Order: sequence, then C-alpha cells, then structure tokens
Amino acid sequence: MSPASTAIALESVSKRYGSTTVVRDLSFTVERGEIVGFLGPNGAGKTTTMRMIAGFITATSGRVLVGGHDMATENVQAARQIGYLPERPPLYDILDVAAYLKFVAKVKGISRSDVPAELERVTAACRLETVFRREVYKLSRGYRQRVGLAQALLGRPQVLLLDEPTAGLDPGQIHETREVIRSFGEDHAVLLSTHILAEATLICRRVAIINQGQLLAIDSPGGLQRAAEQTNVVTLQIAAPAHDVRETLVSLDGVLDIDVQPCAGQPELLTVQCRIEPKEGLEAALARAVAARWDLHRLERQQPTLENVFLRYVSRAAGSGDVR
Repeated sequence: MSPASTAIALESVSKRYGSTTVVRDLSFTVERGEIVGFLGPNGAGKTTTMRMIAGFITATSGRVLVGGHDMATENVQAARQIGYLPERPPLYDILDVAAYLKFVAKVKGISRSDVPAELERVTAACRLETVFRREVYKLSRGYRQRVGLAQALLGRPQVLLLDEPTAGLDPGQIHETREVIRSFGEDHAVLLSTHILAEATLICRRVAIINQGQLLAIDSPGGLQRAAEQTNVVTLQIAAPAHDVRETLVSLDGVLDIDVQPCAGQPELLTVQCRIEPKEGLEAALARAVAARWDLHRLERQQPTLENVFLRYVSRAAGSGDVR
C-alpha cells in the first residue's frame, strides 16, 4: 500500500508508566478500506494503544500517525479524522439520545445545517429510531453501546477506533453492529479491539495479536491459520508403557513433538498429545502405529482454528513481563 492510503501508522511506539512498560516497540498500519482486528487478553495493552491513537494519552517514544498527521505535534488535525468508541461509551445520562448526539455534533464542528442529516444517518445506521427521544439513563446496555457507536460515526470520520464495540449486545444487535462496521470499513479505516475471535474472522481483513504490550503477529485470519502448523494436534488415549509410546510415535515422519501424561482418573491409560505437520494420512499412521502394539482407546484431531492460533501466540509470550 502507498503512504497515501495509510490511515493509521504506529512506528516503534512504546508507553511506560514509571518502571512499567505497557506497550513496547509497537509497529503496524491500518489502510483505508480495511478493518483490522486487534486481539489480546485482558491487560495486553490494547486499550492503551487505542488511547494513544485517539490522542488521549501520548506515547513515551515512537510516532503515532493518523492520516499522515503526527499525534504528538498535530493533535487537532489528526483528531478531526477520528471517530472513537472507547470501552465505556462517553454518554451523558441526563440528556436524551437526540440532545446527546446534537451535542457531540456541535463539539465535532459539524455545521448546523448538516446536523439533521447527520443525526438521521447515524440513527438509522445504529437502529436508534425507537429510543431517539428517550433519556440515556433509561437505555439498556445494548442501546447505550449503539449510541456510543452513533457518536463515533458522526461527521463521517476517516478512521474509526472501536474498543469492544459489541460488548453487552444480544445476538441480533451484534449482527446489526457488525454490519454497520463492515459497511463503514469499505471506504474507511477501522481498528477493532475485541475478545471475540469469531468477530475478527467474520469482518476483519487482518488480525493483529498483542500480548504484554508486544505485537506477536499480524496477518489475515486465513494467513494466521495457514502459518499455524503447530496447532495441528492429535490426542490419543493408550494403554501402554510411556517410554515405548514416546519412542514409537516420535519416530514417525511428520510428528514434531510428543507429550505423554497419565490419564486423569484412569491410571492404566496414557494421554498422548502429538504435535504434527499438516500432512494427509498422518492421523491414520498414528492410529496404525499404536493399534499394532497396544490398545487405542481414543483418537481426536485438533484443527488449526484462529482460536488455537491466538492461544498459541499468547501462551508463547506468557511470563515475559507485566502489562496493565
């Protein structure tokens, strides 16, 4: 992609609070016309990164660029291009939905003549027609989340930052919200923080996995799955001596690693996890090798799903620091 198409760029960005490094040497881009999923466990540094991109906090080192504007030196120009939905929507409970959205439109500098059309557009996009005149404090959590999304969409920003946008929504509302995000991402840049792995698979062009403030991987969901040979695992339950099982199975071509443990509650059995290459027929070869000498009680294949990829990357990085 050309620099002109890059809407968000992080260049070796770090954030420290005293002796604690929350985000470390983070670099990635989000292009116009794409949705990037931002995945990581609680405390991974996702919200801190979002807040740096939005300009609420400044990076300790590195550069955050939005639409080519440096957030450290051109904060106002950069902020004008951003629609931001934080984890807790910034709502005013004493206002009704209409008054709140009018207030946000005024703060964003939308001309008075354009406000009615903008309110109509975001109200329809977020399905708020039935609560448009209702006070915010009377709304369910799902509707409050929708109002938060509506305020982010006001002004047609070029960049949309969404921190857990479907949290607290029912299945129907989640589907509607995803459709809004998907349609917005056709012509704009969207960075979507989520714990819902299926969400990233459904609507994101690329997925960035972060843990303990470090970027572990970034690729398309399919690309991450293809790169995850090590998540191909066959689990067997066998009645056999542990040493003999290990020696037999590790000698098979395509078997990368073996873990042998006593089977919980069944001391006469072993639970054997074989990490294997994605080769056709390898599962059958394992079964034949075991059945030729011992009793095979169970065989189960774990496919390389995005969830497995995510867990593998996160577990690999675990224990290397404390991020809050």
